[in-house]
Amino acid sequence: MTASSPLIEGYEAPIHRALWERILTLGAPRMWAAVWLALCLYTALLFLTVLGARWALLPLVTWALGQGVLVLLTQFDVFFDDIAIAQLTRRYRALYEAG
Repeated sequence: MTASSPLIEGYEAPIHRALWERILTLGAPRMWAAVWLALCLYTALLFLTVLGARWALLPLVTWALGQGVLVLLTQFDVFFDDIAIAQLTRRYRALYEAG
């Protein structure tokens, strides 16, 4: 067996994981996790100013449950959101005569 030849300088580059893996935040897609967190924090701020500190914990518990749902959906299918958006916007079923 021959030893592998050394790589030629200038013809190699590191490939970032983001090119073949989806970037996740706490196990959920980055954009959905950020939007969900911002929405729940805004709601918690509203509850804090209007209803009091005791009610401000409710949106944070809701965030934890929603984040868990996003993580479960991501474990089921990493591109669940792309498929859902495609189904809602492209209306595939209307394009086909069968079914």
